Amino acid sequence: MESERRPHSVLKGDFVVRLQQDFSQHLKKDLETVVDVVFDTMISALKEKRRIEIRGIGNFSLHSQKGRKFVNPKTGRLTTCPASYRVVFKTGKDLKSSVSSVSNESMTNGRFKISSPDK
Repeated sequence: MESERRPHSVLKGDFVVRLQQDFSQHLKKDLETVVDVVFDTMISALKEKRRIEIRGIGNFSLHSQKGRKFVNPKTGRLTTCPASYRVVFKTGKDLKSSVSSVSNESMTNGRFKISSPDK
């Protein structure tokens, strides 16, 4: 499921490819729509300041970031950074334990190998 352009990244298209493997009876266009709907739903929920909980994986939520003043190192001027929100991901227990149980042998160049789960 590794992308050819970024071998250590999982891209949105990789989800579609994986869905095609498991649901070959569906059109690629329909599976792309499913992936888009999932991500659009997550984005909409975060815009509404709602928490997203995916059991076993983790939670996405918004945390407020206070505005602050800082000195721009290039100009030396005092600049203000406005208050904003940032997306925070808190790892779920199942994901945390499965990643922490990965041995050093299953790593390549300091990166995890991505493989399809056994059926």
